[in-house]
Amino acid sequence: MEKSIQSELIGVFTFNEACKVYEQNKGKIHWQLDMRNEYVDVNEMIKRAEKLFLCREEFDKKAKVAIAEKLIDYKNDFWPEYDENDEHLNWDAVDAGEYDVTKEEFEKAITLYDIEIRENDIYCEYHDGDLFGGHRIHACFDNDYKLLSAEV
Repeated sequence: MEKSIQSELIGVFTFNEACKVYEQNKGKIHWQLDMRNEYVDVNEMIKRAEKLFLCREEFDKKAKVAIAEKLIDYKNDFWPEYDENDEHLNWDAVDAGEYDVTKEEFEKAITLYDIEIRENDIYCEYHDGDLFGGHRIHACFDNDYKLLSAEV
């Protein structure tokens, strides 16, 4: 494998032998090209990464909406914004959803951190904006940028 490859749009990717990926870690978003399958064409991987790079803002907006839709109930049901042990907690307000995070608040809280172009899909990690106590959100998308899965 070449030690590094150049993308005119994204920059220089350096090969990480231990992980079998090309990495580009300069900037807010870290990029990886998964090369664990020896038959994967690195030029095709770069093309896919560059295609996503050109529409990353639109992708990110749509991805956040899809992730929020997928995880909002989990957030509100299992990671509440109130202290269950508070003796003065108004449980009627809790039941009415007054403490729930909205989808819009969820979307604004999360931040794209990692993009990994893999053989058959795209894996992304998002900072959770403390919605889940600082845990990362893991999301997979197909090559048409449709959400396949999202989890904390």
